[in-house]
Amino acid sequence: MRVIDNTIASLGRRAAIEAQSGKNVDDYKNKLKELDREKEEILVKNSYPKDYLKIHYHCDICKDTGFVNTETCRCRKKLIIERKYSQSNISSLLKRENFRTFNTNLYSKNLYKDYPISPYENIIRVGKDAKNYVNNFGKVYKNLYIFGEVGRGKTFLINSIAKEILDRNYSVLYLTATKLFSFMNDYLYAFSEKKQDLQESYDLIFDSDLLIIDDLGSENDRNSNEANLFEIVNDRIINKKPIIFSSNYSEDEIMEVYGPRIYSRIIGSSDVMEIFGDDLRLLF
Repeated sequence: MRVIDNTIASLGRRAAIEAQSGKNVDDYKNKLKELDREKEEILVKNSYPKDYLKIHYHCDICKDTGFVNTETCRCRKKLIIERKYSQSNISSLLKRENFRTFNTNLYSKNLYKDYPISPYENIIRVGKDAKNYVNNFGKVYKNLYIFGEVGRGKTFLINSIAKEILDRNYSVLYLTATKLFSFMNDYLYAFSEKKQDLQESYDLIFDSDLLIIDDLGSENDRNSNEANLFEIVNDRIINKKPIIFSSNYSEDEIMEVYGPRIYSRIIGSSDVMEIFGDDLRLLF
């Protein structure tokens, strides 16, 4: 085996020299392939896998360095988020709230208020659209805006989407609007040393494969947060990084709350889904 390795190293050097001189090195390439096959045969004969001597990386994209050129690799982003989730209850929450446990039978099959279809028919349609969104994630860029009154199942639905996308090895950052803007203010007004500690979390708001902003419009002092919201939404739209919003506010109400500039960025880039019906919290 050592003799073969030495021969491979020698041939590799000679091939590199001749390639720089513009010479054809196909013979060298063929010989190197033969030597690789010889090594594999020796390993197999001695009950080792033929790729035993090759380095096996957890991430083939960055070779376990965490970076691709100067950019943070997806695997590193995912690990950072998983570490943050392990410090909260989000992991156990996603085990309880997912498409497998999403019970559409909780929604009434009778017509509700002035809607042309029942809450049950609507949630079947919304669930189908949500699953299509998951299946097309990473192929088709689109944001989601999910709205409805309190207790209609919006957060359960976005948790279901989040779990599916996480399971497909994408990085998903979930934040309530209140926590998002609280963090943004902490970062923006932090001293430089503290800001360095917050930098990775700040970057994830812009760089994660999916950002989920739950309960948009519930945050305090919305006027002071408008600039932050526009920056986040606009930056992610430009870089085709999807966002899922949930809110108690309808499309028209979002216009009233945040004004036309933010309204056009959110609604103009999103598929809009409404969940309606009775308050599900009253069933338990």
